[in-house]
Amino acid sequence: MSKLKNLSVEGTVILVTGGTSGIGRVVTTTLCAQGASVVFTGRNETEGNAINTELRGEGSDCHFVSADLREEGGITRVIDKCLSTYGRLDVAFNNAGIFDNSALFHEYKDEDWELMIASNLTSIFRCMKAELEVMIKQGEGVIINNASVVGHRATERATPGYVASKHGVIGLTRQAALQYANAGIRVNSISPGPTFTEIQQPLVDQGPDAVADHVGTLNPRAQFISPEEIADVVLFLAGSAPDMLTGQDIAIDGGQLYKL
Repeated sequence: MSKLKNLSVEGTVILVTGGTSGIGRVVTTTLCAQGASVVFTGRNETEGNAINTELRGEGSDCHFVSADLREEGGITRVIDKCLSTYGRLDVAFNNAGIFDNSALFHEYKDEDWELMIASNLTSIFRCMKAELEVMIKQGEGVIINNASVVGHRATERATPGYVASKHGVIGLTRQAALQYANAGIRVNSISPGPTFTEIQQPLVDQGPDAVADHVGTLNPRAQFISPEEIADVVLFLAGSAPDMLTGQDIAIDGGQLYKL
């Protein structure tokens, strides 16, 4: 008999990092709509406060924390907000990160490498450490990390730092899943392919043919992945996923990883 729990996220306390734009904003909105209590972070304080006001006006239970997660003080402030407001942390979606344009390996600057690793890998490592400390004491919890399809392969569209950082996120996910498999903590990651966020709007404005020409070289569906589809996977992992689903990376990419 299946042990799928069919749990919702209603009443759970969820942390979303990088929740003021792109995938993070849609995930924050989706989780709030499903009845979760959401603490979300971002470096854009004006945008974060505006989103928070809008969601609370719709009846959501949410709190925005302005924080740079490359700084340990920012992580501490976010975790403290979860605990001081709700007394627990049930789920964390570690999503915050940056992207940079393609650069040849031998021309990639050390300072760009250091910024990318600090933003996309070290910050997630430190967030996971802080989250795990809380969840170990609780005896349960869920961690979901946002990686990328380039965490599985190389690409001409990004830098060595970005590709390495996303490989690293998947590695952190698997290591934590192994070490805390019997602590009541599930740890998984997601790997989105090209996603329709604000940065893609100029291309979308050119029409469906332009989108197909661009994305068709990447995935067989020749379409952007919608952030809502990604939010649905996060929702599944946060709520109804079975206990034995841990240490996995779920690609949301329209078949991109399997296209030769």
